[in-house]
Amino acid sequence: MRVVWVSFDTIGRDCLLAAAEAGAEIAAVVTLPGPIDPIRSGQCSFSEVAISLGAPLVETTDVNAPETVEAVRAAEPDAIFVVGWSQLVVDELIALAPKGVFGMHPTLLPRHRGRAPIPWAILSGLARTGVTLFEIVDASADAGPVVGQNGVEVALDETATTLMDKLTKAHVELIGECLPMLIAGTAPRVEQDPRRASTWPRRTPADGIIDWETRAEYLYDWVRAQTRPYPGAFTYVGEEKLVVWRARPVPWEDEAPAGTVVADGPVVACGKGALLLEEVEGPLPLRLGERLG
Repeated sequence: MRVVWVSFDTIGRDCLLAAAEAGAEIAAVVTLPGPIDPIRSGQCSFSEVAISLGAPLVETTDVNAPETVEAVRAAEPDAIFVVGWSQLVVDELIALAPKGVFGMHPTLLPRHRGRAPIPWAILSGLARTGVTLFEIVDASADAGPVVGQNGVEVALDETATTLMDKLTKAHVELIGECLPMLIAGTAPRVEQDPRRASTWPRRTPADGIIDWETRAEYLYDWVRAQTRPYPGAFTYVGEEKLVVWRARPVPWEDEAPAGTVVADGPVVACGKGALLLEEVEGPLPLRLGERLG
């Protein structure tokens, strides 16, 4: 099976290597042009991987642009994989792959289609999530027939960092399991039930701002869900931004306005309880009585 691989992130790169190991012939790799954007979570270079696989590298910011479509056409793919890419592919590109176009989404579809699945999994309190390999049959998002799934347990103290690691492993395992079946033509295609579908909305870095009126237990989730490799939960000390990478709730019964530093640590009063800021980036030290927000 000749495969064109479309990706810009580390999960996609690991899956590409797994696909080659499982027997795919990598006909071309489509990725973003450099340099790496530090704001784009997980972005990585594919140049060395493409060289090692003997595959031409196609750099583009638009996978559906005419010149990108022509480059993919020239690679004569049997299949196309889109793993870690922020655009939907359109019919012209889909038509180039006689054995199908396939995507991967880090949830158990049809539940939780859409954006920012790792932060939302933690913020939603999921006990279990996973990854789905599915066929892309049109320009709709995460809606095509399911080829396979791999479940992942979400720990009570899970962070975006640790859940990303688990889901990366689950992606790679799923590629290793399903690609031989796709090559042999025996892979299942199970239609998704739209009645059971749900969708998570997009998140931007600005959505990470901390509302100190929130209960401390939820702010613990808030910080865990948006820590590295994401931009992080944040607040302000005067005009200066303070990013909170790690925190945990601590008992606090006294009266203090939410957002006030009430103890060394620093400990910050919340709408209920308080939050110990264990790892931060920004203006320090924080003084007792200082207001954040």
